[in-house]
Amino acid sequence: GIRAENYIQKHTGRDQRYAGGDIENGRNLDNAKVLGSLDLFPSVNLIYLVKEDQNIRGSYSKTIARPSFKELSFAQIIDPVSNRIFNGSLFPYPGWEGKLTETRIQNFDIRWEKFMDRGQIISASAFFKKFDKPIELVRIPEQQTSTEYQPRNVGNGRLLGVELEFRKDLGFISSFWSNFNLNGNFTVIKSQVDMTDKEFNSRKNYEKNGETIENQRQMAGQAPYVINAGLSYSHDESGVDAGLFYNVKGKTLTIVGSGLFPDIYIEPFNS
Repeated sequence: GIRAENYIQKHTGRDQRYAGGDIENGRNLDNAKVLGSLDLFPSVNLIYLVKEDQNIRGSYSKTIARPSFKELSFAQIIDPVSNRIFNGSLFPYPGWEGKLTETRIQNFDIRWEKFMDRGQIISASAFFKKFDKPIELVRIPEQQTSTEYQPRNVGNGRLLGVELEFRKDLGFISSFWSNFNLNGNFTVIKSQVDMTDKEFNSRKNYEKNGETIENQRQMAGQAPYVINAGLSYSHDESGVDAGLFYNVKGKTLTIVGSGLFPDIYIEPFNS
């Protein structure tokens, strides 16, 4: 199938200069169009029946990620905990014209799945995604006396991953375990972004002895692995439902550094 979307985003707001009375050099938007496009989103799905209880699925789709209202605005928001300042993308800086646009994504997936009684399943899949102008939070190097960042379109990106998922009751051990259910989802992902010339050169300028800066890096917001696991108990007659669950994500790039300022990561957190 194919879907068409005509999307328009408007903004009313002003920058600090205009708000301070400098109406000649400041910018003021009154219900102004800041984003607009007509896009076609095709999707194709193919299912091959291997056996009555097994499928192989292949799919392709084109999707889009649009900037939020906060990202495409004159907003300036301080986080009192980290003392970081968020700047909307409409503020221009050297090398950034203040024009944030959509991210268009192509998705390729292949999946094998086996179905069993009582909702049990085991599946394995591989996926590839291609990003055109992904949006990431970037450290603003010009703001050296304060930690400020801004959403920007960066170089094109790619993502390759594999996933294993299962849901199995433990009745095969003994009848006592028939109300217990073990489930898990494990994903390993390799993400890559092509740096813009400005980002690459700013990193090369601060290259350390023995260090080799490449023109590719991890994609912001994408963990290299995700683990979800759970053991649940359900007893319909007594109405008891309980579970023990575990989750962790790998070290994730959160804010892209520039020049003197390093990348900021979120460390794995076991929950």
